Amino acid sequence: MWAIKALGEKAGFFLRRVSSIYLTEPVGFSSDKWFYNLVIEIETSFSPWEVFLILQALEKKAGRERRGEISDRTLDLDLLLYEDLVLKTNLLTIPHPRLHQRRFVMVPLVEINPLGRHPLIGQQFKTLLAQITDNSQVKRVARLKCCA
Repeated sequence: MWAIKALGEKAGFFLRRVSSIYLTEPVGFSSDKWFYNLVIEIETSFSPWEVFLILQALEKKAGRERRGEISDRTLDLDLLLYEDLVLKTNLLTIPHPRLHQRRFVMVPLVEINPLGRHPLIGQQFKTLLAQITDNSQVKRVARLKCCA
């Protein structure tokens, strides 16, 4: 929660929507720990690269160490979308390349923006969620109030 607060207090960032918090099982690796996931929508004049660096700085503040492999982590902040931008570099890909394949991302994204469209695929988020074959569990644990 402190990361959301930090983003909301950052000059130039305006929280627009925040999904509920979801407890989700790990996907893509084995762990006995489950994770808390949510999606936030921010309005900003920062460039995608500046947002990316801000998110990485927050991860580092939380003690995140990037080792290359997918594993348990203290905080994982992904830049999923940036308006309709399509960008692919070695460090940053927008939209997130696995966005539409991950139930733990799509459930909170659909909660706050069901009619939004994937900039590459062109389908609405709610349609993409219905097509996911991943059966991992995504359980809502708390609703957040934000951005009245």
